[in-house]
Amino acid sequence: MTVQPSRDFYDCMLRRLAVSESARVIFARHDNKDIGFIFGGMAGKIYRGQQFSFTEQWKPFSIGNLLQLEQITWLCSEGATRYDMGPMMEYKRHWSESTMHIETLILIPK
Repeated sequence: MTVQPSRDFYDCMLRRLAVSESARVIFARHDNKDIGFIFGGMAGKIYRGQQFSFTEQWKPFSIGNLLQLEQITWLCSEGATRYDMGPMMEYKRHWSESTMHIETLILIPK
């Protein structure tokens, strides 16, 4: 997220989500320092997760799981009906009830 072109992409996305009040962002902090974050956006009652990360020193404390749990708690309190985690990656499996096969196609006109 901090390297181009991802930095500009997520900057634009977060601004748009914030203006529309669709952003859902949580920071984990300890001793006035950021130690983790999770964010995504709402589209109606569907939440699409975008990114989450945490400092390596907090991994033994399951900070990633705690961030996910806090996000899910918030979404449930708002009546969200689905949490779309995006493309499947191994670390997402224990948070997912079902998966969907997705293919990306690039169409180039002749």
